[in-house]
Amino acid sequence: MEKRMVLKATDADVAQLDKLYEGKTLYFGDLHNHAKTGGRSDGRYTLEQWKGALAALDMDFVAILDHRQVRHMYLPEWEDGTFICGTEPGTRILDCEAIDGNNEIHYNMLVPGPKVLEEILNEFEGYEFEGGPEGFYKYLRFTREEMGVLVDAVLAKGGFYVHPHPKQYLKSNDPLDYWFRDKTGLEVFYYDMRSEGTQENYKLWCDLLALGKRVFACAGEDGHKIARNTALTAIYVTEKSSPGFMLSLRDGNFVCGSVALRMCVGDTAMGGSCVFDGQRLCVSVDKFHCSVANPEHKYELVVLDDKGVVARRRISCDQPSYFAFKVDSDARFYRAEVLDVNQNLRISIGNPIWNDK
Repeated sequence: MEKRMVLKATDADVAQLDKLYEGKTLYFGDLHNHAKTGGRSDGRYTLEQWKGALAALDMDFVAILDHRQVRHMYLPEWEDGTFICGTEPGTRILDCEAIDGNNEIHYNMLVPGPKVLEEILNEFEGYEFEGGPEGFYKYLRFTREEMGVLVDAVLAKGGFYVHPHPKQYLKSNDPLDYWFRDKTGLEVFYYDMRSEGTQENYKLWCDLLALGKRVFACAGEDGHKIARNTALTAIYVTEKSSPGFMLSLRDGNFVCGSVALRMCVGDTAMGGSCVFDGQRLCVSVDKFHCSVANPEHKYELVVLDDKGVVARRRISCDQPSYFAFKVDSDARFYRAEVLDVNQNLRISIGNPIWNDK
């Protein structure tokens, strides 16, 4: 049942939120795509074409995650910050509960730099990585336990792990088959916000949250063809570089979607955890990307906890909005979403703040 409360932000609430994001700049981009970089790449856009496409779509970055190789990150056209480092391998999970005989997944390893990725590939001998900028690697087969060890290695080296298009590859009805570690990403917005895959992945993410898993909602267009701004990530970072993006991604302090949200409980920002006792939550709707902003549409901020909707408020697409309230000390988490009411469409999902009680 929706709880009625006054969502009025005080000057102190706003100052606390602004302090947590001080020195950070907002960027919109795509956390999962591919380029035409030679070798075994299967994207349709060259890196130079991607640069032009990003500018035309009012996007700031794209994670280029070409399969089976690292050469894309060593090309002279590579511009770190415009492009985020990483790769997308695939595997068969040998001991998951699958249906239709399909237990294959892909996984995205986003890293601070190409040398870090080479270190990971060399650490797991089954990749048979040939080494160097032109080196290729093979796909490993993992048990669930082994996949967890890989995730630990990615995180230990400053990277970020995402399970992309989860329900479109792994055919399992058990949500836990899609979870390998907390503080990792699950690709919720896939291809665009309307897609059937997005609806399936959103339900999966909600199911994992209900089971107590602390996973982050991610987005990725993954079209391989023409650039699109239909599955964006909004992220505040102190430095527009692969290492800079990693810091906010690893903290979960980013938004799956096309509207920038900021949120804190006390001095804990989105993606973090704290004890809720006596704390206040503050959330702001900061900026709509041009791809979703329409002054003729009605928009709504929805605040949720683990039991459901806490409150709803109408918001504008052309000015910032701030809301705050005292949190329930028994809530397991709080999170926020933005809806386009005219289209009945979820256009942004902020990551939760969890209660450590």
